[in-house]
Amino acid sequence: MKRIRAWLNRNTLGLVLFPWLTASAALLLAKRSIFVHGSFNVYTEIAFSLRSSGILHFWEKASLYRTDFLWFFLLIPLLFGLLTSWTSPRPRLSIVICLAFLADILVTVQTLALVRTGAFQSWKVIWFAVSWAIRNRSVAYFSIPTITIVKLMLPFLALCLSGIIAWVALRKNVRWLNHLTLLTFGLGSVAGLAAYIPRVPGLPWSECVLEIATRATFMSDNLPSNSASAADLVAGYRQAANAPQRTQTPYTGKAAGYNVVLFVMEAMTAEAFDPARDDLADMPNVRRLIDHSFLMKAQYTSVPYTADADFSILTSLYSYEQYGYVDHVVMLPGLMRGLDDEGYSTGFYGWVWKDQRDRDDLLLSSLGFERFGPPLDEKNQSLSADETFYGPVELVEASDHRALSFLRSDIHDWTTSNRRFAVQFSPELGHDPYRELGPHKTDSALLRGHALAVHQDAWLGELLDELQKDGVLNNTIIVLTGDHGMRGSPGNIPVALQSHGMLPDVELRVPMLIAVPGVLNHAVYIDSPTSHVDITPTIRDLLGIDSGRDLEQGLPVYSPAIATRRLFLSTGPFGAFGFYFDGYYYCSNVVGLVYKNPSLDWTGSRPLPFDGAEAQSVRSLLRDHATRQDQLLQSVLSGTYH
Repeated sequence: MKRIRAWLNRNTLGLVLFPWLTASAALLLAKRSIFVHGSFNVYTEIAFSLRSSGILHFWEKASLYRTDFLWFFLLIPLLFGLLTSWTSPRPRLSIVICLAFLADILVTVQTLALVRTGAFQSWKVIWFAVSWAIRNRSVAYFSIPTITIVKLMLPFLALCLSGIIAWVALRKNVRWLNHLTLLTFGLGSVAGLAAYIPRVPGLPWSECVLEIATRATFMSDNLPSNSASAADLVAGYRQAANAPQRTQTPYTGKAAGYNVVLFVMEAMTAEAFDPARDDLADMPNVRRLIDHSFLMKAQYTSVPYTADADFSILTSLYSYEQYGYVDHVVMLPGLMRGLDDEGYSTGFYGWVWKDQRDRDDLLLSSLGFERFGPPLDEKNQSLSADETFYGPVELVEASDHRALSFLRSDIHDWTTSNRRFAVQFSPELGHDPYRELGPHKTDSALLRGHALAVHQDAWLGELLDELQKDGVLNNTIIVLTGDHGMRGSPGNIPVALQSHGMLPDVELRVPMLIAVPGVLNHAVYIDSPTSHVDITPTIRDLLGIDSGRDLEQGLPVYSPAIATRRLFLSTGPFGAFGFYFDGYYYCSNVVGLVYKNPSLDWTGSRPLPFDGAEAQSVRSLLRDHATRQDQLLQSVLSGTYH
């Protein structure tokens, strides 16, 4: 006892660690804030996965923090004490303050990412968001409420204050603060060890919040090694998805030699416009196509991000972790590349992002587009990102219509010279949050979105008139869809995403029709859920093209196997993954809980028992799919899939 008392009287470890004590408290509060004030109450959801009461008892809640207490109050202080024991008190205090600030910054940034997107993010995504915010300061400011900024600053202010107190106390050798700090670390260690008695199943969020944030920041971009061939990976996918090898259908080759037009509306949710369900009283040009179309009642984007959605549309490959990005032109397999080989002229018409991080021009060139309208090298060929996404809607409307004029001119030139063509028109007018267009004002985001769809219906009319005037309307496949649904909040300011860590219908379900004049003389409705990965297989089957299809993960929308296959769904980096199978939608979120529902309306839905066989099977299936898809896409994007 005398030795302990003597050590307590002469040591300064408590004073040196005082700022870390403040940081530890802030990190624990950050984790609690995520649990209580996140997109859903984690305590309640975990409780419902364990029992029907929906209530976690004190020690059950405490067990979710057991690893945090162990790291913050025992392991980190112990490691710090051992590694810096040879250093004098003031340098040690400086090191602690720096470590505390770094830990606070890391967790604060990741907490903000989780609240905004539904998941922790890699440093690449965070850096992209920060650089975007710097370039778009006014928009970024309004995207984050002032109260949120104030709350984020409080831990750093507390850390600054504790640092000052520690410096003064160290200079004056304040023994009571030294002893109180050491006692607090001791009590925290005991509490952590007591909470380590298993109370709830081990969840992803049972880990230390600093550990989770660090791993997400620095390790989430590490891909598994590509140990299997592309053919084996696709075969594994087909088995997991219950998606058989392609076979002949009643429509195979019925549209041989047809042209192809993809009309891809930006951020258009099927809740605002759905050709399979709406009466279309105010959309006469979509009505012109109905009696010659396949109409999908439940069409889903592969991921609610434009580049990745286009990637899936044109390659028939699932993409869910921003695989739509390439930093140089590679020969990607897919629809346009294959039609290039068949002698088609190909072109992309619309706004093209050429940011340092987002290089849509490289992706589109990699996918096989030969021509761009307006040309990419034309001066001032498009609006800035600020103007396109948040500027006056009239500027975007004019830019989109200009691209449509290029498309109509090229179609006329191609048909005049008897050349087949395959094109994509991607207007940006509908980018969410939906902006007001015209004199009629409304607070309803869905009504604003519908108004933008009506305006684009007029553009569809111009396109149809051009095809008819040039004599090719009856031998052109026309696909009308959205790249993804409404991603931003219902208000005018994009303060949050729709996903909230789940799989939302408004974000994932999009309008979809495939018109085949000359082949269909009545509407064919597809009841089973379909995906963007099904578009390329459908077009190729209609055209009768059989080559270059080994990597397809989708099926023709009219294939009988559509009704029995497993359709994967994802919000990508926004935190939720799942699938549709046998009449039910399954969703697994960032917390590791699994939900099952007959629709994508998760209101009132409760998680499956966490340790139940069904929940474990869903998590395992999704984990295997993600690993397999990582390897396959890594192979495709590196050009080594042959």
